[in-house]
Amino acid sequence: MKGTVEHIATYIPKGKYFYGIVRTEGDKNLGPTCLPSHRQVGLRRAQVYTIGFKNIAALVSDHPLTRIKPLRDSLAFHHQVIKEAIQDFTIIPMAFGHIVRSAREIRRLLEVNYPEIDEELNRLCNKVEMGLKILWDVDNIFEYFVNRDKELRDFRDTIFGRSRQPTQGEKIELGRLFENRLNRERERHAERVLKVLSIYTLDGKVNPPTHEKMVMNGVFLVEKGKEVLFEERVHRVAALFDGNFTFDYSGPWAPYNFIELELDELGSVPSLQEAES
Repeated sequence: MKGTVEHIATYIPKGKYFYGIVRTEGDKNLGPTCLPSHRQVGLRRAQVYTIGFKNIAALVSDHPLTRIKPLRDSLAFHHQVIKEAIQDFTIIPMAFGHIVRSAREIRRLLEVNYPEIDEELNRLCNKVEMGLKILWDVDNIFEYFVNRDKELRDFRDTIFGRSRQPTQGEKIELGRLFENRLNRERERHAERVLKVLSIYTLDGKVNPPTHEKMVMNGVFLVEKGKEVLFEERVHRVAALFDGNFTFDYSGPWAPYNFIELELDELGSVPSLQEAES
């Protein structure tokens, strides 16, 4: 009809957004069982439920078969579901953005990888991850090191204390010397921290620093129920450092940094044309 604009809705098939794999009670296929203890919602505010195989299950919610952008709200729902799940379950968390076509494919994934998943869930049973970031709380990290390192200070004064400007090679050498001192101090401090915290942790790792002022970017595997003991130990460690350092601990989290499992047959999300064919 003239003057009328027709809107044709595009049908997008639904898949299963995959948050992680949990241990379930009993050796049976749970099917899509809701989690009343959580009363939680996932991405797009969809109900979160499990799809099971034997005594393991995937934590999922319904989601259109489209690729997901890592926007703030979506990331928040993803991490909130996992954070809630660790209160009641041992979980192998999935990275953000995994969508599987159907419940059948989920069960196939669990079946194919069952021995490895079962072993990994046993290994991580009643364990959570705690994070610890230590920072240099100084205005200028380079000047902080120059004031404490005679060799670095002398070289800086030598190349900048002349009538001519330092060469590019001299600036590079100064930067290399500074980087060397920075990493040496990071290693020294990390060794001290790991030694003290090892009493109350099952494992610990130091991830690469995310910026120049970061002394240590540590993660620790801790037994559930001992988070408070870990926090108390962090305060003891902090007391060994002067006022030029700040400590920021976080958790408990799912053990992201301690997962040793690689799943087979986890495909990427199909395009809309593939999903419709």
